Amino acid sequence: MDTLSIKQNLEKIAPVLSDDVLLIAISGGLDSVVLAYLCKLAGYPIELAHCNFQLRGEESERDELFVRKLASTWGLNVHVQRFDTAEYAAAEQCSVQEAARQLRYEWFNSLAIQYSRIKWILTAHHRDDQAETLLMNFLRGTGLSGLTGIPVRNGIILRPLLSYERRQLEQYALAMQLSFVTDSSNQKEEYTRNYFRHTVIPAIQKVFPSVVENLCDNQVRFTSIEKLYKQLTAVQTQRLLKGKDGEYQFPIAELARFQGTAFLYELLQPFGFTPGQIMEAERLLVARTGAQLVASEGNWRLVKHRKFLILSPQKQMNADFISVDLDDQTIAFPAGKLEFQKIKKVDLKELGSSQVAAFESQHLEFPLQIRRWRAGDYFYPLGMSKKKKVARLLIDLKYSLPEKERVWVLTAGEKIVWVIGIRIDERFKVKDKTQGAIRIAYTPLLQS
Repeated sequence: MDTLSIKQNLEKIAPVLSDDVLLIAISGGLDSVVLAYLCKLAGYPIELAHCNFQLRGEESERDELFVRKLASTWGLNVHVQRFDTAEYAAAEQCSVQEAARQLRYEWFNSLAIQYSRIKWILTAHHRDDQAETLLMNFLRGTGLSGLTGIPVRNGIILRPLLSYERRQLEQYALAMQLSFVTDSSNQKEEYTRNYFRHTVIPAIQKVFPSVVENLCDNQVRFTSIEKLYKQLTAVQTQRLLKGKDGEYQFPIAELARFQGTAFLYELLQPFGFTPGQIMEAERLLVARTGAQLVASEGNWRLVKHRKFLILSPQKQMNADFISVDLDDQTIAFPAGKLEFQKIKKVDLKELGSSQVAAFESQHLEFPLQIRRWRAGDYFYPLGMSKKKKVARLLIDLKYSLPEKERVWVLTAGEKIVWVIGIRIDERFKVKDKTQGAIRIAYTPLLQS
């Protein structure tokens, strides 16, 4: 371990220039002091950033004082932030360790934004940390991503010590006579990482002496595997994610080919479905038509419709009623727009389109209403003498649940004149000798 190797490590993982300002996350402990010293010795302009989490009483104050004195001795800028970590953990309902992690990285990133001179943020994670993380993730249950461990780079955050074991850092600190502080909480095994560090891994080493090396080698393999996995799933996701009218339709036979939840997770996770919901999503493949699953985060839901799963935004209930006066020419509503035109004579050929309708003026009672269809709605479909429920019509047309929710009706009084874009009412149709009519053209909303 020397200044040349730290420079090579940094240049290997990111385009770090010799005059780039490096912000070193420093606790005052062995690892971060060694990292700061190596970067300083290598000639990089560095600044220190210390978090006082106020969790260890006098020790926390001692650590802050040590870092301030170290910065003064080395002639460096130092940034110090004090956090009420316990209060934050209670408010966010997370562990103290997770609270500290969130607070730390949010602050580091805010410093990089505040001070444009800061190009990179360095943390002192080492090879032993990597092995502990990988083993903990594996035993708690994680996806492939969790088995890739601690990334050597995450945006502007770099970890140049991941190739070194802690014993190497100890030897270097001893040789350079570096001073550092010791965190007594690192010996407390009620913290999960400490239990793995002091009990689990030493016990495994009795059987597999090279457990740390093996775990880190596996981390490299898993990282390569994940890259390949991401490439392959991206190809399949792009093939299936072809939207229409603001929603996506997946053939169940296609999804079943992948056998399991892994691909479903990759497909649905960007839409707010959590890992815990993926088993439920898989059950939709064999569920009844109409069964649905709403994403835990965001505004999407997954609906089973015959031989498909449909991914669509949840129903929006705004603007349920829109009034149409006699002189109105264009009316916009959530499903599109209607254009009204008074005409003397009707071109019956034009009425072959589902998006154009015409009605005898004398039969229309203004103001008309545009509204969403409701359960119990009925009308007399063109060509029929008996009434039919709108719900039954949509079932016969094999509309999916999202498609049904986009259906609106035009009414005169309490009577449905037109299930818009689908079928007009027999009672309001024009006849060959009709003189004086209202022509209505429907333009559906093009949804992204």
